Amino acid sequence: MRNDIRHIAENPEEYSDFVSQKAERAATVAGSYANTYDDPNKPARFYSYRLGDDIVGLLRAGGPARIKGDHFQQQFGRNDITSVVDLRVTHPLVENAGDILLEHQLREDGDHPLILSRPALAGMEPRLADMGFVYVGRNHWVLDPHQRPDVWAKNENDEWQRVGKPTKYLSKDGGSDVGPQRSYETDSSDDDPSFYLERALSGMRME
Repeated sequence: MRNDIRHIAENPEEYSDFVSQKAERAATVAGSYANTYDDPNKPARFYSYRLGDDIVGLLRAGGPARIKGDHFQQQFGRNDITSVVDLRVTHPLVENAGDILLEHQLREDGDHPLILSRPALAGMEPRLADMGFVYVGRNHWVLDPHQRPDVWAKNENDEWQRVGKPTKYLSKDGGSDVGPQRSYETDSSDDDPSFYLERALSGMRME
């Protein structure tokens, strides 16, 4: 983890308790994931989000997968999950990076995405609900954007986008818009996934 992330977490008087807590959560999630087993038979996809030269967000998506049970079938009309997101880390001084990463994953999954999220930390439930996820049990949350038209809709380019958000809405903490360009990098983890995590986190810094 970059020294600036650690510095933010350890200095709430400089950044505010809220921002420092975000930094601490990011460090905890990243640290716990670095030792997580990755199934070599199910290669994962890593997406990093850049703001200029700096990586400010990282998302890992596995899948597709199937969920057993009639209740799931009745709730969503299908049992196939297009992606499983079990890692989403964002820089604590950048707002909306997590939204943009999720938006990108929805677009990658096509016209009928169904995303399963497994939050690494307790306390993320309100945030997941705000993004349109519904709780389905066992720390599993599912997003079907078709069932949440109040949160997600297709834009003029027929791409998934958060309702009420402009096409470019990444901002630094404090509300000022930054970065006219979106830049994504994608990797398939055919080997050790911690390599991609460490490489991305090493670039997580803000001037």
